Amino acid sequence: MKTDILIIGGGPAGIIAGIAAKETNPKLSIALIKKDKGITVRCSEPYVLGGMVKLKDIIVADQMIIGAGINLIIDEAIKINPKEKIVKTRKNKQIRYKKLILATGATPFVPPISGVNLKNVFTLRNAKDVKEIQKSLKKAKNIVIIGGGAIGITLASVLKNKKRNISIIELSPNLVFSAYDKEVSKKVETVLKQSGIKILTNEQVKEIIGDKSVKAVITASNKKIPADLVLFAVGVRSETELAKKAGIKIGKFGIYCKKNQETSIRDIYAIGDCVQATDLITNKPTPSQLATTAVFQGKVAGINAAGGKAEYPGVVNPAVSLFKGVAVGRVGLTEKQAKANNFKILTGNAKSFNRYTCHPGAKPLEIKLVFDQKTKRIFGAQIFGGEEGVSQRINLLSLAIQKELTAVDLAKLNYCAHPELTPLPFAEPIVMAAEDALRKVKR
Repeated sequence: MKTDILIIGGGPAGIIAGIAAKETNPKLSIALIKKDKGITVRCSEPYVLGGMVKLKDIIVADQMIIGAGINLIIDEAIKINPKEKIVKTRKNKQIRYKKLILATGATPFVPPISGVNLKNVFTLRNAKDVKEIQKSLKKAKNIVIIGGGAIGITLASVLKNKKRNISIIELSPNLVFSAYDKEVSKKVETVLKQSGIKILTNEQVKEIIGDKSVKAVITASNKKIPADLVLFAVGVRSETELAKKAGIKIGKFGIYCKKNQETSIRDIYAIGDCVQATDLITNKPTPSQLATTAVFQGKVAGINAAGGKAEYPGVVNPAVSLFKGVAVGRVGLTEKQAKANNFKILTGNAKSFNRYTCHPGAKPLEIKLVFDQKTKRIFGAQIFGGEEGVSQRINLLSLAIQKELTAVDLAKLNYCAHPELTPLPFAEPIVMAAEDALRKVKR
């Protein structure tokens, strides 16, 4: 079999790469190889476990791929020969390509501790995992979540709705430690604790015990936590083995790529969770295993593989989480990350509401902005508050970081106002936080 462009991987990155390539040059033959039929909306998996949506509703048919004129191959790529431009598959097929795009994704990380192979110990990555966890949930009363990042707190929140005993064990000093500064992390912890979730930070899992099924988790400080079900949510690792065996350069966080998403081997591109990204502010390698990053990289690789020109400028990692009626969002560098990169920084803080306070449903919004002390350029933002008002402000501040706007620029922001959609006209938190930072300069 021959094809102009071959894509390995059928997640968001791979699909968008194929569509972008086809739009760039409709005459090209494009093939996409993936292991299973169907496309799972992975971010919705915790909500299936929480009973908010059904599993069948988050698995969509492959029409998005086939309808774009892409040849879908259900198989597994097991070897790449870059010299001959051939990919060998599990079903003993050989596919010749002119350009290759790797979208091999990532796999859940499980620490090397005793008991991880016991029954009812899971990771959450695909539809099969969801089905197995759903079975175990029918009898499970005590659930231990190992890892207090975004997935961990989401799982804890939705499973608590099912009236289970939930414990989160986190190695770091705070939940969502790598993404937020301490004062924001503490707010997240407070909300979860108030809902009855037990939180153990600065704590390491020593072993998982049981006969055939899990019975308890033992921590390094010898705490014994009852567990009928254990969920690992300690992050993922880029799937780089196929690339590594082909001689492609691998960085600290994944496959190394240039700005056009081409790897160290000509005509081979890589995108999504398997890739090492570059931080837009520090220009240093960083992980960025977000669906939105994957989509952007997919567009860039697809355009370039099809003969066009596009570049990926780097990541600022915008992200939002929702738990117990509260949203938290972040983008760019936190204060501790900026300081770790030897920046002298300036911060601005503000408190407001997501709608006029005289209207029903008004909820608090708190914002923290991080600026470069010398240039006043915005480096990062963190927002905590009501369900409304967080995600789109994070998007706006993501653009502000990409465009290198300053505290002065943000203080002059022209914004809209509506009693049921926004804060009061004088209480836009972005402007208030920028003004707070500028006042500190004058002191």
